[in-house]
Amino acid sequence: MRTGRIRYKGDFQLRYCAYARDHGMTSEQMLVLDKDRCPDALLTPYFLWLSGKWFEWGQLNPDREVHGVKEEAEFERWLDQRAPASDAFTCECHMTLSVKGHRR
Repeated sequence: MRTGRIRYKGDFQLRYCAYARDHGMTSEQMLVLDKDRCPDALLTPYFLWLSGKWFEWGQLNPDREVHGVKEEAEFERWLDQRAPASDAFTCECHMTLSVKGHRR
């Protein structure tokens, strides 16, 4: 179910689009890759990545204690302005999965 707080671009959340872009892919390509790498826990790499980005954003914004509508909008703007990762396949979310024995 879509809520008013989560913004979409087509069928994908804007945050998922940022995740794919950070890996140098389209959202559709990222979904295919994650299905191949982690078929039993498809969104695990995305959630690991997203959690890491919230932590990173929080380090840059230490005054923020609550994730309200304003903070979520600021976080999404920050994600949108980030440059793609220089090496998508060594990102923390996929390295964590490969160490735990998931397929590569």
